[in-house]
Amino acid sequence: MEAKWLAGPNRSKTRFGESPLFKEGLYQLTRNAYAWMVPNGSWGETNIGLVDCGGQSLLVDTFWDLHYIGEFLEYASVILTDSPVEKIVNTHSDGDHCWGNQLFKDKEIIASQACAKQMHQHTPSAMQAFKQGGKLLRHIPVGQVDKLGRYMSTMFSPYQFDDVIITDPSTCFEGSHEFNLNGVDIVVTEVGPGHTDGDAIVYIPSQDVAYAGDILFIGVTPVMWSGPLDNLLQGIEKLRSLNPKVVVPGHGPLADAHSIQTVIDYWHFAHEQLHARFQQDKEPHEAALEVLQSRDFAQSVFATWDSPERMVTNAYTLYRHWGASVSRLPEKLGVVDLFRRQAQVAFKLPHATPACMHKR
Repeated sequence: MEAKWLAGPNRSKTRFGESPLFKEGLYQLTRNAYAWMVPNGSWGETNIGLVDCGGQSLLVDTFWDLHYIGEFLEYASVILTDSPVEKIVNTHSDGDHCWGNQLFKDKEIIASQACAKQMHQHTPSAMQAFKQGGKLLRHIPVGQVDKLGRYMSTMFSPYQFDDVIITDPSTCFEGSHEFNLNGVDIVVTEVGPGHTDGDAIVYIPSQDVAYAGDILFIGVTPVMWSGPLDNLLQGIEKLRSLNPKVVVPGHGPLADAHSIQTVIDYWHFAHEQLHARFQQDKEPHEAALEVLQSRDFAQSVFATWDSPERMVTNAYTLYRHWGASVSRLPEKLGVVDLFRRQAQVAFKLPHATPACMHKR
């Protein structure tokens, strides 16, 4: 069967004011497998999974704030009334995939050991500070701090972090974790480090559905925080080897064989282009901007994807694995400086989407 939209908010724009590429809400993928899909897949526009196990449900990931996970629970009540959430799997540690855990703190929450270890790397208070502080920083035109303020306050604007309490997994695993929920087999396979340290994919054999987490961004620029790239690509190949009928990416529309290959093509393109500039002793943010302004990039499908400035983060990660010392700052300040560099690049790409990040 083709994915069928069941319920959701009636929004004419995405959270960032873009025209939606697909309708937000709850989709039925197979007889008992579902996904909540969020256009267009930019910051926090995250897809999550739901599997009805006949009286109990599995939830795959939990969104960035309590408003949006609450909205999901409201519209998914058509299923959850008879099959309430019993278990949760977090595919990785990014807040937009696990900060809604607190609404399920009395349930079993499953994640890889590496995911659990990284879950407190960024905090809701820090994100709220980015959001609120960005409104002040945008008025400080020193060291291009104003660009950082505009960028961060805009990209966090749809979300509320002040009431989020990070809720840790109660069951952690290494390698793989298989369990049965009310007669339905569920296979969770660790494929990180790649996007983050503890990436995992969730496969439901009886439904032939896989939830990929953020090793897959479809139609939106992927990002690699941890690497190495070879391991991220191996994770995608592991996903492909399952040959699932339906693949739900962490961001963007449902994946097919062509779109998965295009993600792989992006990573090969980024690796080749950035490595050539690494060998020319270009700084990672300079290399990223050169690539994004190149003819090769402009003529590629990647040029149409949201958030192309993520090439900066990818450059820093690749440079680090190539042995470069990319930052002498403490870790948290290093992240702020990385976003400052990314913001600078974003504002040099006036046609990049979501367009709201260019507003003054």
